[in-house]
Amino acid sequence: MPSLGKQLMLEELLELARRTDSVFFARYQGISVSDFNGLRRKLERVVDRALVVKNTIVRIAFRQIGIKEVNGFIQGSLLLTFGGDQPQVVSKVLVGFAKDHDKFQLAGACLEGKFYETDYVKSLATLPTRDVLVASVVNGLNAPIGRFVSVIAQLIRSLTVVLDQLSKSKKT
Repeated sequence: MPSLGKQLMLEELLELARRTDSVFFARYQGISVSDFNGLRRKLERVVDRALVVKNTIVRIAFRQIGIKEVNGFIQGSLLLTFGGDQPQVVSKVLVGFAKDHDKFQLAGACLEGKFYETDYVKSLATLPTRDVLVASVVNGLNAPIGRFVSVIAQLIRSLTVVLDQLSKSKKT
């Protein structure tokens, strides 16, 4: 019979896995406690939850929600990060930490029910954030409008100059 702690961890994992669209897997064996705590502080800003869980509990949780491909990602000491509105931001934090710490290895990710290897997570980290993309679209839409307003303003200025010249010529 599993202990109460393991049952509670399984229930929490099930809730997180059902509630979020993104789960990142990373192996952290050999990382110092201070470095690992630093990573957790960085992740707190961008994810719903970062957990270290026994591999058996992870397998059971994913099996219960109907995902069986998880077995290839579960090896060694595993850090799971759940959620976050923008998966590319989470991947940037994890990839940046992996560059600075050789023993930290990205294992992959589960995004919207599909599993992706480490290379995909690294390429995801190179994408701009949603805010940057929205800003570039808005800027792209704003530029033609700005040019149109500038042209109209120039026409009004020109008309004003012509009318001013006509009024001066009529006075003389």
